[in-house]
Amino acid sequence: MKSPHKFLFLFLMISSTCMVLSSSNWLMTWMGLEINMLGFIPLMLLKETPNESETMVKYLVPQSLGSTLFIASTVVSAYLNGLQTLMPIAMCLKLGAAPLHFWFPPVMAGLSLSPAFILLTWQKIAPMFAINSLDPNLVPSVLPIALISALWGGIGGLNQTDIRTLLTYSSIAHTGWMLTSIMGNAPTLMAYILMYILINISLYTCLVNKSTKLHKQLFSLEQPFNSFLLAVSILSLAGLPPFAGFMMKLLVLYHTKASLLIISGLILGAMVSLFFYLSLTFSPLMEVTKMRLTKTQVISKPLIMFFLSQTLPLSFFLFLF
Repeated sequence: MKSPHKFLFLFLMISSTCMVLSSSNWLMTWMGLEINMLGFIPLMLLKETPNESETMVKYLVPQSLGSTLFIASTVVSAYLNGLQTLMPIAMCLKLGAAPLHFWFPPVMAGLSLSPAFILLTWQKIAPMFAINSLDPNLVPSVLPIALISALWGGIGGLNQTDIRTLLTYSSIAHTGWMLTSIMGNAPTLMAYILMYILINISLYTCLVNKSTKLHKQLFSLEQPFNSFLLAVSILSLAGLPPFAGFMMKLLVLYHTKASLLIISGLILGAMVSLFFYLSLTFSPLMEVTKMRLTKTQVISKPLIMFFLSQTLPLSFFLFLF
């Protein structure tokens, strides 16, 4: 970040998320969501280019629409009970869940790597727990959105060549799984978000020093171990057993109270994503594993984050059982 004041906005974004998690009424939840948005927008202007300014507007409009819809539905629902259904839908708009994801891919394409990963991870926490705090009778209304997100996230990633686009549609698919985990219990949602964030941090440490965006150029033979960690982290994000990405999906299926149709759709979407990511990483993995790894390649920051992303969630998973 160029300026020290960026850390102030980062602190504002983190504290506002904590405000949403600890709020006891809808007004405080809405205020926390608005402060969270205002704290993240300056972080989007990392390079202060015209493209980032356009991306900021693309992010601001749907977020403001979602917040307006949320606070309006909370006020009007005191007189008309049917409008309470708009509250989780407003949060799904802020999350970028399908079919309300129209703003998400263009925003991700215009962001730098650091704010893009913040949008993929941290910015999901507040809306998710806002949905989790709703009346339990309203939560099933988001299950069709969860199903569409899981399927569209898998199908949308097919034939994509940009790693940023792949992570975008992967995020949409994982949003569907997170929405389904709300039908279980709060620890399940917390465990899923924790695992998802750790895997994305592992991916970030592998991608931060790479200038290319095309996935075929990401797996460099000059740094075979980092390429190996990148490929395995992608497979973990796709849900390949026995990695943490598979464990968090298994945890959702174990605890959720969704119908068989919703669960079947989630599994189908995960299989489509896994098929694509396997075809993406299989050849680089075969090339990388043939090479001899030196000690300097083994001791690295991506390696540390990789093991953290795989071992910490597994220990949390065992604790829940």
